Amino acid sequence: MAAPAFEPHCIFCKIIAGEIPAAKLLETDLAVAFLDINPVNPGHALLVPKTHHSTLAELPDPYAAHLGELLPRLCRAVVAATRAEGFNLVVNNGRAAGQTVDHGHWHIIPRLRGDSVHWPWPHGRGYADDELAQLQARIQSALGA
Repeated sequence: MAAPAFEPHCIFCKIIAGEIPAAKLLETDLAVAFLDINPVNPGHALLVPKTHHSTLAELPDPYAAHLGELLPRLCRAVVAATRAEGFNLVVNNGRAAGQTVDHGHWHIIPRLRGDSVHWPWPHGRGYADDELAQLQARIQSALGA
């Protein structure tokens, strides 16, 4: 079943439809980028597909490719405009990962040394025995490799 072009309870769909104002940065037939109204740092931008997909994992390949083409240009512009020393490109996919708006999207967060963002996240213990090879095989199988 195809994803709906518009989900009436989705804030991003309402922004795309012009029902809620937004500080748009970039817009194409398939995507729109705008400033986050509750930014981690000034210049924090969001890139969203124009059709509703709850997570990026549901995004059709042509949309993913198009949005992927836009990301480097958008990231360069955010960094240049904010004079950031770097940026985080973040995807929170699903509630367990911290996704709060059920419309797949990327965050571009400009970063400066000493800002209030705490990074990096803690790293795990690594893999035991043949756990790495087993996980690799399961992911390759899921990819159809």
